[in-house]
Amino acid sequence: MKELDFVKLTLWLSCLLIVACLGGWIWAGRQIVNFQRDIKTVETLCAEVGEVTKDIKVLQEEKKNDKLPQDSADKTGIISYFSALAQRSHFNPGQDYLWKPKEPEPNVKGGWIDQAYTIDFKKDKPKHREQLMKFLYNCETQSRRIKLQKARLSLSEENAAQDFWNADSLTFVQRSPYKKSGS
Repeated sequence: MKELDFVKLTLWLSCLLIVACLGGWIWAGRQIVNFQRDIKTVETLCAEVGEVTKDIKVLQEEKKNDKLPQDSADKTGIISYFSALAQRSHFNPGQDYLWKPKEPEPNVKGGWIDQAYTIDFKKDKPKHREQLMKFLYNCETQSRRIKLQKARLSLSEENAAQDFWNADSLTFVQRSPYKKSGS
């Protein structure tokens, strides 16, 4: 009888051990799947962080070496810059506005030079508000150093219904590092 009890006990313990091993195997399988999912998530995040870091380094390098066409001695680069932006907004650079550079204003203490450019639009050619906003948006977003300083816009009564505005004058400023002569 004792032999039978020992066999039963061994069988029961074997069954319990098999169930425990099966449960442990299922649990370990789930943990492995979770770990693999977590590893893929971390790899994706690391790749995104790497791309952002690369973008930041590229932007910092571009900022250090900001060589724009308008840095040349003649002003053809800045004229073509504004002409290209005007054409995107359906302006005719020679007929819709006049471009006038002003004298540079150095700020030795601050370490920069402000070069102002005024664009005087012709009064007989009002433009739709969306065209003007598109031109201003493009000017603001296409260069880190050329920004709108002053805008004088007017709306006449006869053009108000069609939403045509007169851009009397737009003043843009290009801020550049101050370079001492002789250095």
